[in-house]
Amino acid sequence: MNKQILNIYKVILSIIIIIDALLITSAVVTNVPYGLYQKIMIFDIFTCIILLFDFLKGLLKSDNRKEYFKRNWLELLAAIPFDIILSPILPLRYLNIVRLLRILILIGEYFKIIGDFLKNTRLDEILAILIIVVIGSTLSLYLVDPTMNNLFNDLWFVIVSITTVGYGDVIPNTLYGKMISLILLVIGVFMFSAITGAFSTYFTDNLLQEGTYHIKELNNKIDANEVKIDDINNQLLKNEEKIDELKNEIKELKQIIQDNNK
Repeated sequence: MNKQILNIYKVILSIIIIIDALLITSAVVTNVPYGLYQKIMIFDIFTCIILLFDFLKGLLKSDNRKEYFKRNWLELLAAIPFDIILSPILPLRYLNIVRLLRILILIGEYFKIIGDFLKNTRLDEILAILIIVVIGSTLSLYLVDPTMNNLFNDLWFVIVSITTVGYGDVIPNTLYGKMISLILLVIGVFMFSAITGAFSTYFTDNLLQEGTYHIKELNNKIDANEVKIDDINNQLLKNEEKIDELKNEIKELKQIIQDNNK
């Protein structure tokens, strides 16, 4: 499985895990109809099969299976639908606790996949800066511009400004508030440019690594073919020497026959 297909597989697996966690959460916190509940359980079993396959695939490919199991045993727990297995014997209250634990494990697996992606793209640093900017700007507006009424309006304005959407339903009325909004607009442009650049760099690096891998593979094949060609040339030289020896032997035999005829 090449790296590009592996990345697509990870994204699809993340989406399936998110959907399953949301469905299980809705089944726990709301009274869903029985027909819908059955469909949710079927989807959960489908997700468990995929997670179990993913765990076993990694375990079989690992050089040190014991170490792999120690590092990824939570994946195995996430792949076992304990809530469905224990449903005939556990009361509903305890069953919901088991389901909530499975939701936490599923979310943990999702964030593990996303965490690897964020580290590879350096988006973890960009998002950390973004969170600091959002919190700092919200608190600053709350302190310097009381005309925006409440903290939620400040947060709403910061998010709208930093994403350069600009609905205009909430606006600052003080000088300091307007200065903060100008800074937010500039930060928003640079921040989302950096995010776009991180995604582009990530996929470009994957393509370059895949191309480098294919080039190395071709070079290895060329080297192997060169060795085979050298072997064939050596064999041809040996055959030519044998042919020369046979020619000399034939000449000697002819000479012997001629001498006998005389």
